[in-house]
Amino acid sequence: MKKKIVIYVDIDDDLGTIGIKTPVIGEEAAREAIDIAARKMPTDSDFNSMVVAYDTYLDLKSRGEDVEIAFLAGSSGKKVDAHIRLTSQLEEVLTKTGASEAIVVYDSPDDETALPIIQSRIKVSAIQRVIVEQYRSVEETYILLGKYLKKAISEYRYSRIFLGAPGVLLILVAILSILKLYAYVYPAILFILGSALVIRGLRIDERLEMWWENSTIMAISAILATISSVLGIIEVILSYSAIVKMETAAVAVSYSILVLLPYITFSVLVLLGAKAISKALNRDFKVFHDVLGIIVVIIIYAILFNILKTIEINQGFAIVSIQPLLNLIISTGILVSIYVVLTVIEKYKINPTSR
Repeated sequence: MKKKIVIYVDIDDDLGTIGIKTPVIGEEAAREAIDIAARKMPTDSDFNSMVVAYDTYLDLKSRGEDVEIAFLAGSSGKKVDAHIRLTSQLEEVLTKTGASEAIVVYDSPDDETALPIIQSRIKVSAIQRVIVEQYRSVEETYILLGKYLKKAISEYRYSRIFLGAPGVLLILVAILSILKLYAYVYPAILFILGSALVIRGLRIDERLEMWWENSTIMAISAILATISSVLGIIEVILSYSAIVKMETAAVAVSYSILVLLPYITFSVLVLLGAKAISKALNRDFKVFHDVLGIIVVIIIYAILFNILKTIEINQGFAIVSIQPLLNLIISTGILVSIYVVLTVIEKYKINPTSR
């Protein structure tokens, strides 16, 4: 008979805040932990989930199953730290119990992120999410709102969204008001809110945290590149009144690109430069990819700048000088040739026997 284990997951370590040390292993230890939770957080969904996990354990045991129970926790800090701590506790539990099959109980979407970690180390035969029903009276609604408001203020993973974005918004509105740029207040509000939604929706903040932990240089360069791009967009917005007065749409578009081009070029150069430095520090021969990329970006910037500066309008059509285009074609041919040569050298260096 396969030995089963009922695992309750608390990824943000609410158990630790009430004095329960994890991992909790075994029926007696689980019952003691539930008694503590019953006194200190009887209305919390974590307590209800612990009870559900314990009842599941007793039900399996009553049917003659070879079963054990454990409570695991992560941490209230970064998600990476929480996963690392939970992984360590999971390995300790599996070593002590020798279980080969798991039933996982959890109560929140954050706890659900631990499932792939558990599934990578043991077969998961059942998953149960605990959803606690709430009474709809006015008093309890206020209590529930107060609880979530407290989480939004005190817990970092929520406060950086619920306090960080509005804080930046208020500061920006105050600065624009001091400068008497009232016309830009509404666009600024939309820009900040839109940026916050994009950053959180695409998990850009988590990627920056991961970059910072793996490579500080890449994280700093990503921040600088973002700031440069934002400044470029702001510069185009501030030039809007001049752009709309231009002769044709072609001139207006050319001017907009010309304004934005230095900022975007700087952003790309910063990212490529940081990547090249990281590879150089690791003595990676492939650094030439990024060096060539930097050269390409500089050449493209110079040629595009000349093209946009020399655009002429003839009967509503944009006329571009042929010389910058020829320069672009010649430069591209030279760089492609250099890239091919360096790639052959790289291949030979990695595998000298291949000819």
